[in-house]
Amino acid sequence: MRRHAHHALSFAFALILLAGVRGAGAAEIRLSLPPDPNALPIFVLEQKQDRFLPDDELVLVSNPAGDPSAMRAMIQSRRVDFALFNLIGGVRFRQGGLQDLGLVTPWVWRGIYLLQPAGSGSLASLDDQRILVAPGTSTPPHIITERVLAGMDIHPEFVTGGAGAVLMQQMRQPQRAPAAVAAPEPVVSLILDRQENQDWDQRWEIRLDPTTGFDGDIPLGALWATHQDIDPDVRERLVEALDRVAAWMANPAHHDEAAAIGAAGYRSFFRMPLPETTFRRMLDAERVQWSVDRGPAVRKTVGEYLSAFGIETPTGLFVE
Repeated sequence: MRRHAHHALSFAFALILLAGVRGAGAAEIRLSLPPDPNALPIFVLEQKQDRFLPDDELVLVSNPAGDPSAMRAMIQSRRVDFALFNLIGGVRFRQGGLQDLGLVTPWVWRGIYLLQPAGSGSLASLDDQRILVAPGTSTPPHIITERVLAGMDIHPEFVTGGAGAVLMQQMRQPQRAPAAVAAPEPVVSLILDRQENQDWDQRWEIRLDPTTGFDGDIPLGALWATHQDIDPDVRERLVEALDRVAAWMANPAHHDEAAAIGAAGYRSFFRMPLPETTFRRMLDAERVQWSVDRGPAVRKTVGEYLSAFGIETPTGLFVE
């Protein structure tokens, strides 16, 4: 069951309905999410909750975009029980004093890319050049791309580019185009979609998947528990639901439906009108990888990933 303000059910009728559908152990799961690769499966889960999460009520909350202090305040106030955001950001929150924040599982393993103008020089030509970052600097597209390029002895200047009309206007005109753009999905697929549909003068192509610099293992996005009073059974039901949704979305037969759900979710929840073709392009190309993994090997992967950025894995990072 999903919470929608436009439903005209009375409070009393809603209680009756909940009592009839949810079990005795049902819980309200308040989950926050950003408009990045984390989001699409969550909208699928919301729409198919009776199939994948039948015993609980999922309530979605938008992450404060680009405002770490607001995100910190939301976690501290316990407005949400779980949050989806990048691994490094969560570790920095813990280092900053949010000791109740716990890593449940890495979730997004691929989903950021570096684009260059079609026919441009090699990656080495980016040294000392300007790279626009969507949505902005200090985000995973910036810090991960910078780390991988530095390993190739390439040191460009990273500049905030946004992710909307201003970015697209610069990219479509050769005289204004930057040397490259680092961006997450679904922005990457939106760029590729628009350059075809709008016949851009400047064409772009993906030139780097940063996962290649980490042997294919980049735990980009993660599911975090925001406090320690969460029922472990509720947490396990949510993790199982995410795992099942990821498997459902991996089936090409479901890509059309998932794309339609994603477009509707981004439009109504984030106020971002992205076309279905953007999500279909992203899914068909398998440019995002969603996977729940809490085994011993993933802890080693997380530690190595953090170490690459000079970050020590905090004690008690994982929720037990």
